[in-house]
Amino acid sequence: MRQDPRRRPFALATALGLVLGACAAPRPATLAIRDVTVVDVVDGTLAPGRTVLVDGDRIVEIGASGEVAIAKRAEVVEGAGGFLVPGLWDAHVHSAASLDWHFPLFLAHGVTSVRNMHSTVDDALALVREIQSRLEAGTLAGPRFLANGAIVDGDPPSWPGSVVVRDAEEARAAVDRLADGGADFVKVYDRLTPEAYAAILERARERGIPVDGHVPASVRPRDAAAAGQRTIEHGIGMTLGCSSAADSLRAEYRGFLERLPQMPPYPDAVAGHFQWVRRAIETRDAERCRETARTLREHSVVSVPTLVITAASGPEALLADEAWTSLLPASVREGWRAMSAQTDPIAEALGSTAEPALDNVRLLHEAGVPILAGTDVGNPFLVPGRSLHRELARLTEAGLSPLDALRAATLSPARTFGLEDELGTVEAGKLADLVLLEANPLERIENAGRIAAVVRNGRLLRRADLDALLARAAAWTPE
Repeated sequence: MRQDPRRRPFALATALGLVLGACAAPRPATLAIRDVTVVDVVDGTLAPGRTVLVDGDRIVEIGASGEVAIAKRAEVVEGAGGFLVPGLWDAHVHSAASLDWHFPLFLAHGVTSVRNMHSTVDDALALVREIQSRLEAGTLAGPRFLANGAIVDGDPPSWPGSVVVRDAEEARAAVDRLADGGADFVKVYDRLTPEAYAAILERARERGIPVDGHVPASVRPRDAAAAGQRTIEHGIGMTLGCSSAADSLRAEYRGFLERLPQMPPYPDAVAGHFQWVRRAIETRDAERCRETARTLREHSVVSVPTLVITAASGPEALLADEAWTSLLPASVREGWRAMSAQTDPIAEALGSTAEPALDNVRLLHEAGVPILAGTDVGNPFLVPGRSLHRELARLTEAGLSPLDALRAATLSPARTFGLEDELGTVEAGKLADLVLLEANPLERIENAGRIAAVVRNGRLLRRADLDALLARAAAWTPE
């Protein structure tokens, strides 16, 4: 992944800190988590009776509790009976325009890093740069924030605020604008032509910027994999790759795009797209699924299945659950209640897709395709932070072990996004993004939601602090 100092201030500061640290005597720790069990997400081993020392934004020492000296000035957290894991990732969110209530909820649920995938504002990249600058300056509390700015789509685009490209020349120019503007990656979307898509991937390789996102409807998943797309979101690559009618479906989608300018955007255009997706699901062939999974693995593609989004098409249980609705600002809660009373064209078009989605994740996992935990938060009926823990549970329903699911929210995102030297494990020298749990997450992944404390970039948030964040999110009102 590119290391551009304009968009990597925390990486640059990290490198500088390591250089300075090599020239100076180590300082006493400012935070000590004492007598805790450290969870190794690489091999699944547990190291009980450990004391973890943090100085500034770094883990500086981990050792047996009787052998680690704690400075008098250090703040001490008693970790006996607890389990320490790396800070969690939500690898697919839409939070840039809702950070006032999203960010407190993320931190309160142990989510210390997110990848933001699009914001429907006029200049999404400018908004992203502002958020990242405020996080770096410490004037905004929230998770680490990787982001693309706006999605790159065909004409007409699926969402407002998109970068629209119609041919290879426009595609290359779009990549240049995003790369020059400091985007962390390029997100491709459904309506790109094969010509424009190929030009995006080629130019992105030249510029050293990753490409994530959807597999465009006119592109075969195996071609997307071979072209070098880094991540495929929502399992759409498997949906198309599994279909025995993929070629005719691509032709059908081209006809849909020709009619699209005359359609009302909602619900006709939305329903038309998802009716097409439903036909792909209905022509699912198991052997084609396995072949697609193998192809993705061969080309090192990473899957972000966002399984929890299927629950958002049936929100009744969520809206009836006080544990969920109490987290929401009143305006959001009432808005969702009003939406749930209306006909949902997506749910109506798709029907139940939960079982095929779970089976696709199982096949991907068996083939060795890395899985990242992401939620698509920013869509209705998904709660920042809490939905991430539901996604982890869904991953275990798809056949991942609790350790595999925990990796999907810790080690695997760090590796995928080129941050393995900084994040993803509890190790000396790494950034201090940590979650202290009351129970062992390797026994039940639901235990990852039993949070006693969070450390974000070396700053300790005890349970009372986390509860205050929950209250702040619930009290938020739109300006």
